[in-house]
Formats: sequence, structure tokens, C-alpha cells
Amino acid sequence: MKLLHFISLFLLSTLFIKYAKANTFEQAFAPIIQGDHIIFIPIELQPNHPDYFSIKPQDGSDLLAWHFEKDAHYYQIEALVNGQWLTLSLNVITAFYHVPLSTGATSYRIRGCHNHGCSEWKGSNRTVSKETDLNAFYADSIAVDKFHSVTLNWVVQGASAVSITSNHGSEYNNLNPDNGSLSIDVYKETTFTLSIADFNGQKKYTEITVGVIPERVVNKSTKTEHVQPLYDINQDIIHKTLVAFDDAIYFATHDKKLVHYRYEPDAQTESKWQLIWEKPLSGEISNPPTLYNNKLFYSVSIFGGKSQVCSVSLVLFSQHTCTQVKQAQLYASPVVVDTTSLPQSHLSWLQKNGITPIESQAVNGIYVFYANGDIALHSLNDLSAQPRSFAFPQSIQNEIIDTPELFIGAPNTTSAGWLQFAVRDGNRLRGLQVPIAQSGNSLLERAMSLFSFDDAETSQPQNTQTLNQAWSAEL
Repeated sequence: MKLLHFISLFLLSTLFIKYAKANTFEQAFAPIIQGDHIIFIPIELQPNHPDYFSIKPQDGSDLLAWHFEKDAHYYQIEALVNGQWLTLSLNVITAFYHVPLSTGATSYRIRGCHNHGCSEWKGSNRTVSKETDLNAFYADSIAVDKFHSVTLNWVVQGASAVSITSNHGSEYNNLNPDNGSLSIDVYKETTFTLSIADFNGQKKYTEITVGVIPERVVNKSTKTEHVQPLYDINQDIIHKTLVAFDDAIYFATHDKKLVHYRYEPDAQTESKWQLIWEKPLSGEISNPPTLYNNKLFYSVSIFGGKSQVCSVSLVLFSQHTCTQVKQAQLYASPVVVDTTSLPQSHLSWLQKNGITPIESQAVNGIYVFYANGDIALHSLNDLSAQPRSFAFPQSIQNEIIDTPELFIGAPNTTSAGWLQFAVRDGNRLRGLQVPIAQSGNSLLERAMSLFSFDDAETSQPQNTQTLNQAWSAEL
């Protein structure tokens, strides 16, 4: 009890001294626990000062403006005149103040105050000349996974204060009044509003909405009396992507993985299918990967209309290569053209006419068929981009969703012996001739042109070639 009595006397004496020093403010206290008792000790409590204190000379006045902090009740402003700080106002309750140039001030400073005291003085640190306007407000993604962050970016001019609020109650104040970025975690669809203030208390607003990618719910199918070898592996398989090779299978999953299983008949487990590796993906695979030279080539569709092409070695999992992400829709898997590994075909028609077989002249490479009809060419060795590019003829009416098939035209047809892509175009199947390495008026090109019946000429960039259509059939 004696200790508690002593502490109480000490606090009372301290409080008296504080009031004697500044009797215009109330003393602030903070609680502390002393044994079984709660006691209050005096503390200094100051409001925040604005990070940006801006000046805009206009019409014979200096317009002063700042962000009004929530913990401040009013502001005090001083001007530097003839080397001395003179008080302009002791009670400004707005976020702006106009000073006539006749005052002769060369600089200004501001501090925020409340019932318990004032902050440190803050000098002016920005001069603005432009009119207030919103130039840009955007997010780095229109949708993110739940509890992941989105980066908001803004560019404004002539503003004295910038704030961002959300429709869920979050506020972000004292932001850079020129430009900046802010990363915010998002857990459900959120609308963000950007607010900028001018030097007269007026504000402008704009907003963007960021969605949340729905979580995928996996419903396991029913076990039946039929053989279901993959039932117990607990993977959310995209069945269309499954590729079998020797005793192994490869497939993509809805949770963005490329997976490799191998059948091990001697495995001491309930399932004989053993997981060999899983590779995380930046998006989803829509079609079966292409197997070539002990590698899998596959296309990845990335949220937001982006895509990339990758390859992974079947021998050494760590050998994994991807192209740069491109702003283009891509669903079809890459198609490999390698004239050294094509099956034998009947080339009698071409040989009778003295025409070199198309196989020896086709442009080798990895062909990437984008949904809009653009075709990119990449190296067979390392997926590096090649200078030539191609496009579908204008007769293509639908997005390319399925992977084109590579085949050689049958004998006794107008496209006999020609290497072609069979392309699904809605309810039609079209045969497009594989481009050849030669240019100019070769005999082969003249022969091919005799049987081409494109609907119209397509205007393409100088280095982009439109593929010839050899035939078309209704499905």
C-alpha cells in the first residue's frame, strides 16, 4: 500500500507540472498494470503531421494544401517573413489555406493539433503548377487468388492529396500525390476508389474493381465395377490432356500442375501408379502435350488472356524451358514439324511430275497456333523464336481451340504428298499447307498454287505469310 501511495503522489505532482507548462492542452494518460492494480501514467500524445505540404502559386496568392490527418482537430500555419516565423492562423479546420503574396512570405510551415498537444512543425516540400487531374488508375491484375495481393498504380497531376479506399472499409491515406503503387491483399471482390484533392477542397474520383478467382471444388466420381486405374491417385485431372508413353502417363490438372505417373507392377501400395514428379504451372493446359525427341511440348493458358509455350525433358525433369509470356490466347498444343522423322508416304504423283517431295522443303520447327489465327515458329532445339511467322487465311471463322493434326496428303488427290495441318474450324475441317523453306517461283510452289482455293487474299505484315488452304470439308 505504501508503494501504491507513493506512485499516486508522484503522478499527481507530475500532472501538476505538465499543466503548469501547457495549461491549454489536456494531459494524456496510458494505463499500466502494477500487480493487481491498473494505474495511469501521463504521456505525450501528438497528432501526425502531413507527409506532403504543397504550395500552388495562383492569382496573386499562395494556395497551401495538405492531407487532413484523422487524429488532428485543427492546424496551425506560420510564414517566414524577413527571416522570422509569423503566425498566419492558429485554428485552420480545412485541408487548405490561401495566403496573399503581399504577405511577403518566402516559406511556410504547418503542424497539426488536438486536445493533448501539437505535432512537430512540417515545412512545405512541394510546389505544384498544373491543374488537378486524374491521368491513370489501374491494377496489375483484374482478378487474383483469394488472400493474394494486387498492386494498384496511379498517375495524377496538380493534386495536393491522394487517398485510396475500398468498399470494405479500408483506407490508405497520405499517398504520393504524383504517382505511385500500393500492394493490397484481396479476399473477395473489391472496388477501390482513388480520390485526389485540389487546392480548394474539391475532389475527383475514379474506381476499379478487382475480382477473386473462385476456388475449385473437386468432386470425386463414383467407384464402379469397371477398371479405373487413376481413381485412387487423388488428382483433379483434365482428362483431355492425358498422354500415355511406354508405362508412363502425363496429364495436367485443374489446380495448375503437369503430372507424371509411372506404372510399377511391383509397388507395395494399393495403387500401382506411382507419382514420379509434379511441375507447377502458371496457368492451365487445354490439350494433350506433344511428345517429340524425349520431350513434352505444351501450351499454357494464363488468366488475363496471356499464354506461353514450354517443354520438359522426359529423361531429366530439371531440363525445363518456357517462352516469354505473351498477351495472346492459346489453347492448342504446339505442333512439331521435323522432316527427318516423318513417316514414309506415297509420293508417286509428285515424283512422276518431277517435283521434289514436300517433306524435304517444309519449314522445320515448333508451330504455335494462337486462338486468333496467328502462328509463331520456334526452334526445335531450344524453343527460341524464329523470324518467320504465319497466319490462317481469312476463311477461318472460329478460334483455334483444338490442336491441328499434321499429315501427308493421300495419293490421287489434289494435295497428294503435301505436308498439311488439319485444322478444326467450328463444324468444318480445313487442310492448310505447311510452309516451305524455298521462296520465289519454284516448280513446287507453282504446283501448290494450282490447287489452292483461298477465299481472299490476306493482308499481312511483310514477314508474315498466309498459309494456303488445300481443301475444306464439313464435319
